[in-house]
Amino acid sequence: MGQHRLSLKRFEDYLIVAVGILLALALRVSLFNFTTLDFRDFHGAWYDFIQKNGGVWALKYPFSNNTPLYQYLLVAASYTRLSALQAVKLIPTSFDFINAFFVYKIVRLKYPVGPAALYALLVALFAPTVVLNGSFWGEIDMLYTGCLVACLYFLLTKRETAGMVAFGLAFSFKLQAVFLAPFLLILLLKRTISWKHFLLVPAVYLVTLVPAWLMGRPLPELLLVYLGQTDKYQALSMNAPTPYLWLPNDLYDILYPAGLLWCAAIVFLFVVGVYKSQMRLTDERMVELATLSVLVVPYMLPKMHDRFFFPADVVSIILGFYFPQRFYVPVVISLVSFFSYFPFLFGYEVIPLRYLALILLALIVLLVRYLGLALQILKGNQGQ
Repeated sequence: MGQHRLSLKRFEDYLIVAVGILLALALRVSLFNFTTLDFRDFHGAWYDFIQKNGGVWALKYPFSNNTPLYQYLLVAASYTRLSALQAVKLIPTSFDFINAFFVYKIVRLKYPVGPAALYALLVALFAPTVVLNGSFWGEIDMLYTGCLVACLYFLLTKRETAGMVAFGLAFSFKLQAVFLAPFLLILLLKRTISWKHFLLVPAVYLVTLVPAWLMGRPLPELLLVYLGQTDKYQALSMNAPTPYLWLPNDLYDILYPAGLLWCAAIVFLFVVGVYKSQMRLTDERMVELATLSVLVVPYMLPKMHDRFFFPADVVSIILGFYFPQRFYVPVVISLVSFFSYFPFLFGYEVIPLRYLALILLALIVLLVRYLGLALQILKGNQGQ
């Protein structure tokens, strides 16, 4: 009788998830018809260029400021009967489900039995910015974020090679993958991963350049894609809820390099602080550190866009399941990101971005306090 009840409960859980996945897919399809300036000026224009220049043969032209890995997906989509809008949105939407799978796998490590991991999968599919970013806005932040979540899963399961390959793929999609770099440096210093594993990152990146290079695009041009992206906008903040909203953009030439150094200093203190502490890298601590990494770096960097807290939106969901008493952390991060989207998507602010920046600062301080880093550093020094 007990076994029968258990099987019935498990069937109910999977039925709920199956219905949830179908609803998540239907929700995304219902948003496909919305277009933005980003689609008209960038993604849609790139897709049209590919179709007009022979599909795969378009790879020899610098038609996009994105890395070739995303261009390959656009090229593959161009051989279907999808419209530009459908193709551009289907790519990140597909990664929504890949990401949800790895969120499920990570939460399953914490809860080997019970429905918690299944519910985490559903939360990852229905989080507001996850829905808006790809299927509504048509942006590709889920491509690199999904790879970062896969990286975290492989590192938690002691598969360092697979983890760094996943990080290499994330970096090959977007430069913003470096938001997770402080976490990886901590693992390096704590000897959880070897420096040799880091060689996989440039190796994966170089491999992703090969098809475009073979099609005729110059290798130096491919290697310098990210360098060209950094000079595109001359603004301390592009609707990102960061401290730079409080600073005058007239001083951009001074404050931008100072902001880079400020971020480097904060990351240095964070990494060295964890290294010098007596902190044991349990699964729970690794989830905490990964969340702080993808939250602190975009918060401290200048020139951030409204979408650049997207990895924090997703990774904090995992944190919320690992620490149920902190359920409000992913809620706050997700809502801050959600309201940060409004100025660009809808033309108005629900909550002033400067106030959202203060909310994030308070949350970062709270997460550091939860980590107990200062106390552990002091204990470590006393033991020396």
